[in-house]
Amino acid sequence: MRMKLLSLTLALASCGCVAPPKRVDPFANLSAGGGIYRALDLAMVLSDNTRTAVTYLDGVNAKMGMNPSARFDASGLMTGFTAALQQHFKSVSKLERLEDADPAKHDLVCVLDVYAKIGMISFAQTQVEGGCHFMRLDGSELAAVKGEGLARVPYPAFTLRVNEAAAAAHAKFLESLAAQPALKELAQAKPQAPRAQTAQAAARVYVSDVDRPSYKAAEKPDRFALVVGIEKYESLPSADFAERDARAVREHLLGLGYPERNVVFLTGSKAGKAGIQKYVESWLPRNVKAGSRVFVYFSGHGAPDPVSGEAFLVPWDGDPKFLEDTGYPIKRLYSKLGDLKAKEVLVALDACFSGAGGRSVLPKGTRPLVAKVDAGLGDMSRLVVFSASSSEEITGAEEVQGHGLFTYHFLKGLNETRGSTTVQGLYDYLRPKVQDAARRDNRDQSPQLMPASLGDRAQLGF
Repeated sequence: MRMKLLSLTLALASCGCVAPPKRVDPFANLSAGGGIYRALDLAMVLSDNTRTAVTYLDGVNAKMGMNPSARFDASGLMTGFTAALQQHFKSVSKLERLEDADPAKHDLVCVLDVYAKIGMISFAQTQVEGGCHFMRLDGSELAAVKGEGLARVPYPAFTLRVNEAAAAAHAKFLESLAAQPALKELAQAKPQAPRAQTAQAAARVYVSDVDRPSYKAAEKPDRFALVVGIEKYESLPSADFAERDARAVREHLLGLGYPERNVVFLTGSKAGKAGIQKYVESWLPRNVKAGSRVFVYFSGHGAPDPVSGEAFLVPWDGDPKFLEDTGYPIKRLYSKLGDLKAKEVLVALDACFSGAGGRSVLPKGTRPLVAKVDAGLGDMSRLVVFSASSSEEITGAEEVQGHGLFTYHFLKGLNETRGSTTVQGLYDYLRPKVQDAARRDNRDQSPQLMPASLGDRAQLGF
């Protein structure tokens, strides 16, 4: 027995002198099954888990610094999962954020989620796991794919079995990826129009000189914002360019010094009534302090109650036939924001409440005969409100720029002043420009500032 133990000990010790196997492509000799989803263009975003995995693996590599033969390619481990996606989809574009997905370029989004755990002692287990959550551009989940690989370390820890675990994870990931009915259905249903033509048409509309701020202020931790943009509704006509409006406003808020962690961005199904309500009525009160500045922006449909004339914001899941149940009352919004402890609260609404078109809706079959719209104006001592039009008017779009008319000139004013302006100064800039553009379109649109007496004190910029 003692001889057997001695032989085993010598065998384990001697493994440290054995050259590690040659590294090969983890996809070698694996069958991908063809490009099943070749009709689809995919946007890929890395989860926080994935970024952590790369950092962790680089840290393991650092510990192996005294034995270079044990080091491995951490970034290559992630590349394998990307390669699996590229085998099946028409294109894979890596984005930094979910909201950067462009309907003109992408059909769906994949959140790549990778986890790795390396056995650091003999006989410990090495684990590599990769998953991909596929979502529609409105944020709803379509499918989930997962692959996992395990390998044990049969000799001292400096000869890690990462490649073996990675190859197994990639193979299982590919196998699961090839068997997704929801993805196949989406690929088969996609119209086969030339993508180049669609992209050219989109470029003529979707590129604007206000999409990015021309300025950058230092971060101010006491600023908070809620930005909502709803273009594609669950069961209502689109509010053209509303999501692009919201994305551009978000970029400008970051330029004004709002910390990214303090800016809530809601689009698609995330901008349902429950989503808007919880951030207005729970998140803001919990985070805002006495010295804070708050900015709330909404781009999408508004609606008046045909009987009372009360104005409502229409969430993604809103139904103008049941506004009291599915809409968010303007009065309630102003009341909740007015109760905040903030030093200043600024609201900007690129919506209208006339029920006569533009970014305003009424129940199907109802005529826009609301005699007077109640815009919810009560005690405005704590608020300053920008509205895209008067309550009797409709809002329009700046078609060439791909933005709502009000939002375009709002952001244009910020860029021209490099973000250093008051609310009153910005209002004085944009009001005549919006009015002139609307008249050229043979209609009226006059942005409102309420109450006007506070506009010269409220600060937007640095």
